[in-house]
Amino acid sequence: MQRKRPIRSGRSTQRNRTTYSSVDELAKEIGISRQNAYTALHRGIIPSIRIGKRFILPRSAIAEWLRTAGQQALMQ
Repeated sequence: MQRKRPIRSGRSTQRNRTTYSSVDELAKEIGISRQNAYTALHRGIIPSIRIGKRFILPRSAIAEWLRTAGQQALMQ
């Protein structure tokens, strides 16, 4: 009879590259402070998915937001 492996709690050791692992990681990558990142997330400026108090930060949506923000700046 095989022993069952215990269920691991917490985060996986392998990073999910479809989302940012933290607001700190996002802030560092786009060059803003952690506080400014949270402010922008709460105001809906940076695209995210909110689950309870947690922000899910999809890389593809943020990349598109950054790309189109640059185009919008050129049009003004």
